[in-house]
Amino acid sequence: MSRFGSLKNLVLALAVFGIISIVAGTAKADIVVIAGVDNQGTDNVLLNPATNILTVTGTVGQNNRVVNFTSTSGTMLLNANPSGQATVSGGLGNGPFTQLTFGLANNDTFTRAVFNINAAIDGVVTITVTGINIDGGTFVDTFDVDANGQNFFTVTAINGQLIQTISLSGVPMMDVRQVRLGGGAIEQTVPEPASMFLLGSGLVGVAAGFRRRFRRKLD
Repeated sequence: MSRFGSLKNLVLALAVFGIISIVAGTAKADIVVIAGVDNQGTDNVLLNPATNILTVTGTVGQNNRVVNFTSTSGTMLLNANPSGQATVSGGLGNGPFTQLTFGLANNDTFTRAVFNINAAIDGVVTITVTGINIDGGTFVDTFDVDANGQNFFTVTAINGQLIQTISLSGVPMMDVRQVRLGGGAIEQTVPEPASMFLLGSGLVGVAAGFRRRFRRKLD
């Protein structure tokens, strides 16, 4: 083979390796954030009304998983209005607020969140995601927002990653609204009493059958 042919093959091999590396790197991305709404597999967080408290709470899913909202800006006080677009806003001395963190109680995990940032001014928000199996333990990225009240984001964990908390910081925010969560612990269902009764009856029946067989063998 000529020296030119060997060089050509080397360049081709390097190009293929580069393409494979790029594809593999994209596939390994563990947190995906899009500017927009993907509600699939999520439920509304039903807020509990509150005024000037440190931790706003809500529930989500058929098992009523508890969701906590906290802030480290200003006085750290928050308000919650469950009506209309269900907003979490800054309380006394914290409005507009510049930081908000939310997640399930007891460090339970989820895999998708949808929310709308009502920014006070045009600016940049930093979205920080912490969780389990996330590369480096934390995902951090910045996104442009404007003051029109329509800054929807969807955060999704893929490839087995699980989200524990999402933090928003930077731009002054009038409120964060229409929060939805899904996946992970939210999808875990608790068996109904009737189902538990049927399961128990079935186990008793199986045990009785084994007992009869055992007695026949003894006879």
